[in-house]
Amino acid sequence: MRRIVRLMLAVAFILYVFVVLHETLLSRPPIFDGAYELYPFASYRRAMRAPSHLARIEVRNLFLNVVMFVPFGVMLPALFPRLAKFYIILPLALTATVAIEVAQFLTHRGVFATEDILHNFAGAAIGFALYKVAKEVPNVNRPKISKRP
Repeated sequence: MRRIVRLMLAVAFILYVFVVLHETLLSRPPIFDGAYELYPFASYRRAMRAPSHLARIEVRNLFLNVVMFVPFGVMLPALFPRLAKFYIILPLALTATVAIEVAQFLTHRGVFATEDILHNFAGAAIGFALYKVAKEVPNVNRPKISKRP
């Protein structure tokens, strides 16, 4: 049974990676000419100044950038328990999101945005926290066995 669950998780993670690559690179035409946004939280300022329909788009994009990396923080340590340490998972998440942003910049299929890196990183951190909490849930109701001297 464990083997089947692990296989399903591996397939889900591979599909997740393909969806992320599709949404961040493959589905976009090369229309950006080396665009970059180095000011963190610039989209927050744009959202506050924009008309409501544009502000909703900005907020939606911010939310999706966070949500996009939550599965990374959950599935990677679930697949590879040896990696289930914050000092391993979070640098891996940072590397993955920087790689996506650099690829977008080099292929002209997106904007290199430091804000996206921060939001993706936050999503991975949230996902890893959820993983850690979920891993502890089975232990909550487990009776403590004390060893008597």
